[in-house]
Amino acid sequence: MSKIVIFSLGQEKYGVLIHQVREIIPCSQIAPVPGTPDYFEGFMNVRGELISIINLRTFIEMEETAEKEESRILILSSRKGTIQGILVDEVTSIKEIEWDQLHNVEENRNNTGFPKEFLKGVINTDSGLVLVLDVERMFSEEKEEKEEKEDRKILQN
Repeated sequence: MSKIVIFSLGQEKYGVLIHQVREIIPCSQIAPVPGTPDYFEGFMNVRGELISIINLRTFIEMEETAEKEESRILILSSRKGTIQGILVDEVTSIKEIEWDQLHNVEENRNNTGFPKEFLKGVINTDSGLVLVLDVERMFSEEKEEKEEKEDRKILQN
């Protein structure tokens, strides 16, 4: 049995394992960085530590919303010690789940939403279906993408 933190992006519900959530904070000043991907919001100073912030709405190509009052940033930590912030619409609850209730995610027919490789699976809760994110894979993919860009810059010079 594990606990997950459930959050929303629009009408969709997502979850991350609670042991990967270092803290949940209100959305405040984020310093943008020019020349970065659209989904990269920028950096945020969290008690003296600079944390990079990813906008999950933009990451999955979901339309932006004007309302930011309920928006939260989940500061996540991977097993390898990578710290990353994700901007979500609203944190809704914390639920206990049984791993045997987690189902595989089928390929999305119209290729929208979260890439399948970033999902652990889907679980049915009393508040509806929740897609459980694979934080470890998200962090490793992002790191690989960043390293590839740095390699290309070195080769161009």
